[in-house]
Amino acid sequence: MLPKRLSTPALEDAYDQLAEALDETPADRRVLFLAKLALALANLLDDPAEFAAALEAARRDLG
Repeated sequence: MLPKRLSTPALEDAYDQLAEALDETPADRRVLFLAKLALALANLLDDPAEFAAALEAARRDLG
C-alpha cells in the first residue's frame, strides 16, 4: 500500500483533472498521453523506488 500524502479532496481533484484530460485526448492518443504523464510524474517524484512502488500498486489494483 502506498503512503497517503494527499487529502481525499485533493485526490478527487486530481482524478477530475485526469478524467477531463483523458476526455480531451483523442482515443488513439490516450495511451501515449498516459505514458507521457507517468514519465513526467516520475521525474517530479525523483525516486525510482517510489515510482516502482506506485507502478506495482497500479498493476495490483486493476482488479
